[in-house]
Order: sequence, then C-alpha cells, then structure tokens
Amino acid sequence: MVDLVYSNFKAYELPALAERLGLKPGSESEAMSSKRSFMMSRLSALSVDELRAVAKVLSEDFANEQLDRFAITGSPSDDLISASLDKFDKSVVHKRWQTALERRSADPENAITLSRTLLEDVFKWILSESSVPFDDNLDMPKLYRLVANELRLAPDDHTEVAFKRILGSCQSIVESLATLRNRIGDAHGTGPRRIKPSSRHAELTVNLAGAMATFLVATFEDRKR
Repeated sequence: MVDLVYSNFKAYELPALAERLGLKPGSESEAMSSKRSFMMSRLSALSVDELRAVAKVLSEDFANEQLDRFAITGSPSDDLISASLDKFDKSVVHKRWQTALERRSADPENAITLSRTLLEDVFKWILSESSVPFDDNLDMPKLYRLVANELRLAPDDHTEVAFKRILGSCQSIVESLATLRNRIGDAHGTGPRRIKPSSRHAELTVNLAGAMATFLVATFEDRKR
C-alpha cells in the first residue's frame, strides 16, 4: 500500500487521501518531508482488519492483485509486515526488513542473511523486554525456544492438536531458515560447491521470516495487555 500511494499520489494530496482512508490527515509539510514516512506512520498504528478496510478503499481506484488479495483475505503482505515491524522497533528491526525486501532480486544471498538476522533481532528484543536472560551467542533455534516458552508458544503449552502442529511447524521454520542461511546465504563465505540462491529462494526466505516476525510481534504485544 505504501508503494502504491508513493507512486500514484503527490505529497500535497496525501492529507486528503489519509482523511478519505479514515487515517489522521496530517499536514502538507509532513507529507512533503517524506511520503513514505507519512503513510507508514499511519498504517503502523492499524490492526489487520483496519488495514484491510484501507486496502478495500484503495482497490476501488487501482487494479492491484496483491492489494485485492489482502483486502479479501487479510493475508500477510509486504506492507502489513512492514507496518508491524515499523511499530515494533523502527531503529533496527524495520530497517533490516526493508533492506531484505530491496535485495530479494538484486542480492538473494544477502537477503537470506538479513532474514535470519531479522528474526534474531526480534528474538533478542522480546527476550530483553521480557527480562529473560540469554546468551548473546545462542544459535537461532535455541533463542526461539526461549521466546516460545516466554510467549507460551511451545506446542506442549496447548492441548488442541491443530495448534500443537502449527506451533511445532514454527519451530521447524526457524530451524529451516537457520539451515538455509548457513548453506546458501553469504554469512560463511563462498565455495565452489555452495548452492547459489535465486530470487525465488530469497523471496520465500524473506516472506517466511517476515511472517514469523509479525506473528511474534503480535503475540508479544497481546501478552503485554
């Protein structure tokens, strides 16, 4: 949504657009300073249902498959994840997510590396905010187990079989992302027998990491209420 607005609206048009979308109108000077920041600061405060409502309004004016799909299903998208991570920790986490998005096609190996680092940042931030002690050198799966225990996301914390399977799959995703990054990411150099990832590998990795991070952020925020 942010990219769509950025490409199709002038800065001076954003206050009126924001009001039409049910967002805080703001001023032309704010929009002139940064169109992206103007929209992101408003979208980041919305729930999934509110974001879907915004998407529905925009889809009336623009033919965009991803926008239509999100308006109908509420499935995670780049903008939804961006808004969630921007709200969570602008200084570190959101910056890594934006960089990983930008490098999916141009630099797949680095995008994969950033995806793992993104999740590690989220894990450590949640643990720190929850006053849970941890070794900064712990590997990614062990960090996730600490987070899962703190947020009650361990499969054993639930009795419903479907939830146990889904949460068990979350652990598998984390382990797979760590393995993928080690095997084809750029963290440990290159060699003649290493697999070169394509943009589709990077897109899958970035999207999985973003979805996991968004889920953890939402769970963490819910536990604080």
